[in-house]
Amino acid sequence: MKKELEYLTLSRKYIFIMTGIFIISVIVGLVASLKDLGLSQNYLDMLKESFGWIKDLPPVGIMLVIFLNNAIKSLLAILLGAGFGIIPVLFVAGNGVLLGLVASQVSSEKGTLFVLAAILPHGIVEIPMVLVSSGLGLRLGYLMYSYITGKKTDLRFELMQSLRIYIRIVVPLLFLSAVVETFVTPLVVLQVLP
Repeated sequence: MKKELEYLTLSRKYIFIMTGIFIISVIVGLVASLKDLGLSQNYLDMLKESFGWIKDLPPVGIMLVIFLNNAIKSLLAILLGAGFGIIPVLFVAGNGVLLGLVASQVSSEKGTLFVLAAILPHGIVEIPMVLVSSGLGLRLGYLMYSYITGKKTDLRFELMQSLRIYIRIVVPLLFLSAVVETFVTPLVVLQVLP
């Protein structure tokens, strides 16, 4: 675990960049929803249509779908980051805007406390893991650019370090997050409903 933590420390600049992009994107989503009130509702309807089928699954099935969705997207953020980091940036920015839009709409309907209760219990683990994965992807993208422009870089070593972090840190915490989202978050949400 020591090697993974050292590599995370080396990658912190890229993780901070992704965190900044995410925060700005959420703000953009919130502002966009205030300027165009129908936009948030459209995205919310689209999400319900796309993922509504999940509600019909048993709780363990819901948990596995959430876990696999986040695990696959996080893995792709790392692997596709080799393309100069473009995909992880788009992934984080898109998710940030979407979160801002949906949070704004749900907040106007059910209140800010409801939104916080629906996001924080699992999001406090899930969001950092997605940002770590995306940050590692951005680092790989930068190193790929450096390699192409003539700087000596062991891309295989860098990729293996990122995948090690993914397997030993990101995957277990995403699993924990999926468990919390399925079994704990709904209970927290019930506490804030009027």
